[in-house]
Amino acid sequence: MRLVFLAAALAASVSGSAIAAPKIVQNDYLIDSVDAGIRLAVRSKMAEGQKEFTDDNIVLFVHGATFPATPDFDLQFKDYSWADYMVNHGYVVYMFDKRNYGGSTREKAMEEPAANNKPVSRSYQVIRDLGAVVDHIAKKHHVSKVTLIGWSWGAMTSGYYTSLHSEKVRKLVLYAPLYSYTKHTNLGAGSGLQDKRNPGSFNYSLGAYRLGSGEANQKRWDGEIPVADKTQYREQAVVDAFNAAALATDPTSNTRNPPALRAPNGVLEDSFYQATGRPLWNAGSIFVPTLVIAGEDDTWSFPEDREGLMRDLTNAPLKKSVLIPHATHFVLFEKQRGVFFQEILDFLKGSHTASR
Repeated sequence: MRLVFLAAALAASVSGSAIAAPKIVQNDYLIDSVDAGIRLAVRSKMAEGQKEFTDDNIVLFVHGATFPATPDFDLQFKDYSWADYMVNHGYVVYMFDKRNYGGSTREKAMEEPAANNKPVSRSYQVIRDLGAVVDHIAKKHHVSKVTLIGWSWGAMTSGYYTSLHSEKVRKLVLYAPLYSYTKHTNLGAGSGLQDKRNPGSFNYSLGAYRLGSGEANQKRWDGEIPVADKTQYREQAVVDAFNAAALATDPTSNTRNPPALRAPNGVLEDSFYQATGRPLWNAGSIFVPTLVIAGEDDTWSFPEDREGLMRDLTNAPLKKSVLIPHATHFVLFEKQRGVFFQEILDFLKGSHTASR
């Protein structure tokens, strides 16, 4: 495990001083998933006039449990867009919304009261969505592989997908992954995800989906920052900008007081089983260079999760674990994001034959 200390120059300038920013071209469109009736919202961003597409310069972001891709990876507030940062450093960027999120198809269960149905958007289904986007990119740009960058549940589903399809993945970045720790206080035994009358089972009374408000997101984020003055980690304005952008991805948000979006609960069921010793996938089946990275104050991904990943990544030609100090689960929007982005950029641009 390597601890990366604060570099003042990096923290002060996320975009890098030596690279002139190109004009960025954005395209938003829908593609079919592999399951009938499921359409996926895809966004691409690249430099104007981009002509070179290779296995090494295309990245696909994979979003997490509550919010869809665009507020996560392309927040248009100051210089906080990770997608734009990557384009400015020579990459072609893709992102997509998993089924029942954002601009993708919402199944019937999402339109009914949550209690009427069991959790939707299980991991085994959304890796089919992920696979559809990977195949779309490969066909569109005549490449054989793409790099996956997954955050939170996106790290879990990216790892799951890669364990089945390493031949389609160039490099893998697992940002704040849940993996094998069995004492998660907010996901495992003793949490609200556990059926109290049948402790080995998930609490299905949670229903198909849950509601996510800006207030709840603020409370969770504040709760991870271990100092009273939260501005030591991030500015309040980015929290407000993120919450507004996220709520706008669900057309029903403003029908609730306070405004709240619908977030599928399939992730919660899968995370409960993952956090109680019943894994969906094994990192030993990953055969690509892999970076495991997280903030030291993260409460979704514990050190034991990342240690388990590093232990099990026996077939990765390169595996690397990085911990970002003074950072939470939301480091991409915090003052340490410059250090975080640079670590990932260094990994992607480095030789994949480097020693473990």
